[in-house]
Amino acid sequence: MRRLQQLSMVAVLTLMLATGALAGIMETPPAPEAPPAAATVTIETPPSDQQASAVPSESLAEVALNLLQSALSMF
Repeated sequence: MRRLQQLSMVAVLTLMLATGALAGIMETPPAPEAPPAAATVTIETPPSDQQASAVPSESLAEVALNLLQSALSMF
């Protein structure tokens, strides 16, 4: 009985995988054409006086080390 169950599972798996392989090439419509240049809009923003000076509080090595330690503590 177990042999019949294994054989049927192999047959079902084979049919599932073969369906995609035998489906063939699916035709798709071509991509739509790009809009004309007059239809594109350019939005300009005024320059900012403030410079973004992001000072990282921790280095990349410290962040990676903390992440590794927390991942290893789960095991």
